[in-house]
Amino acid sequence: MRLRFLAFLLLASGFGLSSASQEDSPRIGDPYFHSSGAWGQDFRDQWAFDAIGLSDPYVVWDALGESPSPVIVAVIDTGIDWNHLDLSWGSLWTNDNEIIGNGIDDDGNGYVDDRIGWDFLAGTNQPWDYDGHGTFTSGLIAAEVNNGIGMTGLNPYARIMVLKAVNNFGRTRTAYVTDAIRYAVDNGARVINLSLGGPSALELETAALDYAAQNDVLVVVAAGNEGQDLADYAFVNHPAVITVAAIGRNGERSTYSNWGPQVSIAAPGEDILSLRARATDTLMNITDAYKPGSAIVGPDKRYYRATGTSFAAPFVTGGASLLWSRNPSLTANQVRQALLQSAKDIGASGVDQFTGHGALDIGAAFAADPNASIVAEISSVHVVQSTDGPAAEIIGTATSDRLEIYRVEIGQGETPSSWKPVAQGRSSVTNAALATVSASEFAGASVWTIRLIVNRTGGTSQVTLYRLSLG
Repeated sequence: MRLRFLAFLLLASGFGLSSASQEDSPRIGDPYFHSSGAWGQDFRDQWAFDAIGLSDPYVVWDALGESPSPVIVAVIDTGIDWNHLDLSWGSLWTNDNEIIGNGIDDDGNGYVDDRIGWDFLAGTNQPWDYDGHGTFTSGLIAAEVNNGIGMTGLNPYARIMVLKAVNNFGRTRTAYVTDAIRYAVDNGARVINLSLGGPSALELETAALDYAAQNDVLVVVAAGNEGQDLADYAFVNHPAVITVAAIGRNGERSTYSNWGPQVSIAAPGEDILSLRARATDTLMNITDAYKPGSAIVGPDKRYYRATGTSFAAPFVTGGASLLWSRNPSLTANQVRQALLQSAKDIGASGVDQFTGHGALDIGAAFAADPNASIVAEISSVHVVQSTDGPAAEIIGTATSDRLEIYRVEIGQGETPSSWKPVAQGRSSVTNAALATVSASEFAGASVWTIRLIVNRTGGTSQVTLYRLSLG
């Protein structure tokens, strides 16, 4: 099955001089963190830091403690420009059990001289980036901090495991990606970033994602840029992954961002600035409408701007790595819950199919209780035959570590003015029937909204909405 990476045509154009912002951290020494107008725009060059609750990253970095833990982050992509001035060798994972250059598989992992990762397409230990997408993605997570040039990465303690599974034209096959997932798990990654997508090859994907989940490795997946339902999309249909939609500077879902109950959270994905790999112009492979060179930023041409869910996902991946830098004993599920349950609700009230739990807020995730858990999800609705005739069976999950009650309600239209209770329960339900509602309850309208409310003892709750079209 052929997959592709998820960059997108830029939404703004032009270039210009930078000007300083006075509202961000004075302790950051990287110019693009403070400046605006690097490509002629009237907003900050690294505006996304404000959007994810890191206007001053040192608030979080100081909270990491005296000895933050390095965290291995696997980036499965087009490789990396290992010689970029704003990406230090210290930010790359190194396989200390491998003696580079001796032609021997010293650690017995099946890969010879795999010092910083692997190229799964060529079968070599040189995962170099000749497209640019992987370097861009890695830079968002781990660009060098306070080196006095360029941009700021999210986590100074992230260590990028470079796994090249996408070719120089942004294409790949499911088998390359699943092999890379297994490599990441076997070699110590805590979190895997997948900024790629396409048609699903469910059996292969499920086996690899199960393997990651069983070994306590978190997988973060970009939602994709087609503005369509995610039902048959690659790598998103697994309960343990985090699927990331894109939002713009207005805090609203980007119209190109795919949607569905698989969406977990949203993060900035429009006009994102990051690293440019040498001699690359990534967007030339995306569309003929792109003017060559127009996305290249800076007089040294070492930076790039782009739009897409590909670049929303690394913010979530970076946020996960920060939580592990503070507390390496957290489980993948605890990190997942901290990120999702601290997200800022945007769009429709509660968890929805467009932005999931809401917008990523890393600052709030640091304050969240990693042991608290509330899950309210509606995955599908099926027509079944009940004793009273046709009915809608609502499938989903209603759980909590301290479940008080869950309620299922329905309302007419996309924004109901009133709600009718149809079911409730006090026992957890996981990917099973939450309610069976007689078809007669849906008379009078062609569009209905189903609302699931899960209450946790102590007053916290989670709400999710599901749009149902009849016809």
